[in-house]
Amino acid sequence: MTESDKKSEIEVLSKRLIALKRNKVEEPLLDDHYSQAHFAWRMVIELVAGLAIGFGIGFGLDYLFNSKPLFMILFILLGMAAGINVMLKTAKEIGAEQVKHTNSAKKKENNFDGTD
Repeated sequence: MTESDKKSEIEVLSKRLIALKRNKVEEPLLDDHYSQAHFAWRMVIELVAGLAIGFGIGFGLDYLFNSKPLFMILFILLGMAAGINVMLKTAKEIGAEQVKHTNSAKKKENNFDGTD
């Protein structure tokens, strides 16, 4: 291998390194298990918030109409249904994020030389 061949190979490698650095995607600072815990707590809080709001509305209506358990039970069930609905939306969001992350990782593996 001649000196000019070595220099041309070094230039090609340096161009590939520059292209890879340019295309580097910033990784999140949180580890996966921390972000998963974040989503789990988010779901729990959404469910509890739905229950609490339902309880509050039901208790208030029962107090106004003097029908003690009726509206409280009804709105607790509605609050629980609303909390579950929001939890399902969060789960879909997590699934879409994971699919996006998986697809970008596969694309990075296929394009190891830094070109599209």
